[in-house]
Amino acid sequence: MDYLLLNELAEKLEIAPLNLLREEAEILVLTNLAESSLAGKIIFYGCTALRLAYNCPRYSEDLDFLMVSQISENELSDVLQKTVAAAPELSIGEVKDKRNTLFALLKLKSQFLKHPLSIKLEIAKRKNGIEKEFRPLSSPCSPLQPVLYTATLASLEKMKLFALKAREAPRDWFDAYYI
Repeated sequence: MDYLLLNELAEKLEIAPLNLLREEAEILVLTNLAESSLAGKIIFYGCTALRLAYNCPRYSEDLDFLMVSQISENELSDVLQKTVAAAPELSIGEVKDKRNTLFALLKLKSQFLKHPLSIKLEIAKRKNGIEKEFRPLSSPCSPLQPVLYTATLASLEKMKLFALKAREAPRDWFDAYYI
């Protein structure tokens, strides 16, 4: 995205340019996931899913997924390598298979940013029982519209209410109100 377009869009949407840059990169990552063998093995959920699939106005800095069937660290790494090969502004900070989560950290560099932005990708391995549906994901930052299994709005509401009981973070109140 060029400087004029970035600032014009940021002004029109009344959001910080760095959020637009992050979301543009997130849509690219989601597109590559949707076009990969991982697409049927994950369910997109969380606030970024709420924003991109259900038009919530709150921005989030990470991409959260639930694992439906086994994914190896190498499988995720291969998909992310293809993503960064097509987007020189992105790089892989790390990919790690943790106990309950498959984790990746991407770095976004831009001439418009003083410091690189981080995009965290987490694929939870826990049993979830959430309902899913194919949803097109869209953002005013990108012409791309990946389609991924995404948690239903009812499932996202259940998860937000559970989160509220556990931590009572302001972001959870906002999301629950939006839903």
